[in-house]
Amino acid sequence: MLAFKRKLNTIQKEAIFIAPSLTLYTIFFVIPFAIGIYYSFTNWQGISHNYEIIGLSNYTSLIKDQFFIDSIKRTLYFTLFNIFFTNVLGMIFALMLAGEVRFNKVYRLILMLPSILSLVVTGFLWQFMFTKISADIYKYTSIDLFNTNWLSDNKVILYSIVIVTVWQGLGYIMMIFIAGIKSVNTSVIEAGKIDGANGMKSFFYLQLPLMLPTILVGIFLNLAGSIKIFDVVFSLTGGGPGRISEVMVLNIYKEAFINNRLGYANAKAIVLTAVVILIVSIQMICMNKVGDQR
Repeated sequence: MLAFKRKLNTIQKEAIFIAPSLTLYTIFFVIPFAIGIYYSFTNWQGISHNYEIIGLSNYTSLIKDQFFIDSIKRTLYFTLFNIFFTNVLGMIFALMLAGEVRFNKVYRLILMLPSILSLVVTGFLWQFMFTKISADIYKYTSIDLFNTNWLSDNKVILYSIVIVTVWQGLGYIMMIFIAGIKSVNTSVIEAGKIDGANGMKSFFYLQLPLMLPTILVGIFLNLAGSIKIFDVVFSLTGGGPGRISEVMVLNIYKEAFINNRLGYANAKAIVLTAVVILIVSIQMICMNKVGDQR
């Protein structure tokens, strides 16, 4: 009986401890999410209080909505490039700056500064870079690369967005990887050197496997952020030219606030939320498996 009372007291203390966070989570996520699900089954226009429940019509319309399907493909395509370049470059810079390099703190600060900037500010900054600075550099150097129509060429515009997002997120991922490198047990590396694992062999066979949890964190942070990207695209291209750079969240935004079809936009948002929840679930499973293996 005494053990039961102690356990009950522990549960009560834990409930009191998590109550504020749980309350905020319920108010700002659970309730809006539930309301969004409800409105996704309606034809609500966002202006009038009058609407009708139309069942699964919004969800069946998604399958036929070519603009939405294209925005999903575009988002996935962008996500793959963003994850690859951000994490690979982040790892390279982390390896360069993790040791006692002269002025390494200054270099880290320089690479971290873009991560502090607002994504909207970043978008407008790079819009100026692509349209003005690039043209001026070409004028003085005649290098064809700088004569590219970064924001109007359909074949280039998605890569322009990748350049901006990699520039903005590189420093943050680099710092995560530096922390991962410093957490590796140095005795393992020293033992590897004795066995002949030097340079690249030491990195690929010793450091990289030991850093796997840290690498997974970097990949999944990039993945979740890339799926939800909006600010940079909105300020940099607005989804244009035409709708060629319109990503998933921007498509939902236009559906809700330009076309005034909030019921339909809610259905799209529920699909996006389901994708993000799936990503987080996979991340948790992967992290738990890696933890068990270690």
